[in-house]
Amino acid sequence: MKMTLAVALLLTLPASVLALGTETFGNAPVVRQPEWSDGVLEVVNLKSRVYSVWVNGNEKFFYRGNAAALNEALRKFAAIASDVREVVLLPGTGKTQSFRGEKIDFDWQLHVPSGIYKAVTKKKDVVLTIFVPHLPGKQLRDRKQIDQWIEELDHDQFSVREKATHELEKLGQDVKLILREALKGDQRKPEGKRRIQTLLDRFQGIDLADLEIPKGIKLLDPGDLVARDLQEMKNTDPTQRGMAVQQLSGFADYSDEVVPALVERLKEDKNEHVRRCAAAALAGMGGQARPALAVLKDCLKDPDAYVRDACQRALDAIEKDKDKLGSEEETKRRQSILEAIKKVKTEKNPK
Repeated sequence: MKMTLAVALLLTLPASVLALGTETFGNAPVVRQPEWSDGVLEVVNLKSRVYSVWVNGNEKFFYRGNAAALNEALRKFAAIASDVREVVLLPGTGKTQSFRGEKIDFDWQLHVPSGIYKAVTKKKDVVLTIFVPHLPGKQLRDRKQIDQWIEELDHDQFSVREKATHELEKLGQDVKLILREALKGDQRKPEGKRRIQTLLDRFQGIDLADLEIPKGIKLLDPGDLVARDLQEMKNTDPTQRGMAVQQLSGFADYSDEVVPALVERLKEDKNEHVRRCAAAALAGMGGQARPALAVLKDCLKDPDAYVRDACQRALDAIEKDKDKLGSEEETKRRQSILEAIKKVKTEKNPK
């Protein structure tokens, strides 16, 4: 169970801030906002955008597309006039919900802080987050046969071209790199190029081999964000601690430090806003927050009624959520992708 995006954003703001929010579906062009740096609008208005949400100036834009669309986004993101251009790589698939609970799948998102949100949270940098659902393709053994099928994509006979296309498609994600290499050749006929591009478009989801990382971009992995949020939870400003609490809850899949840190805030923090954020974060995690059950029950005696209510909601959510941590196979796959992300980050980040 995951908390909706709108609720998560609203809970992190102090009660004195009036919460306002809007959402849009599709990719209709938007106009530049006064606080946006040069280049932000070009990323925002990419045709691959499927959804956007605005809450108190906090804007997130969600995109879905193939490797070519993502690499276009990366190039435009690298051109933004900013000293900081961070790209976050997360294992898994991108999923969010509309205000009405409609499920929205996406491949990457752009976070543009502005307005009240920016003033309250002190966050100013635009961040691009990419979800990586696939491991890089395996090394295919029968390269001679694959090369023959690629050549046959230009064959004079339609039946030969169709058979070659079908055989290559059956190889799935593992053949993507070879097809990309073949697409670069100038000697290929238009029909062959068209079929290669069609095949590439059919393979849904991003893997790390798809990424073309421009200069000027710093890659981050979940461990970087967990460490950042754990540090921010020591901030003397309760609003900043509340933000860190809510952000940290999104990384429970990647770190066993998340639940203990949230439990500590719920038990020890002197500020009721932070305790409420911690309880709400645990509620949003559903079954993953099961280790926090005892503390949540104790906090039903909290002096603040809103905190008590948030704790009860967390207990109800944990009880209802039966999909605690997913399958062992899913966990291993996510860990394998995470290790691959760390390797790419080490290779690509500027020294």
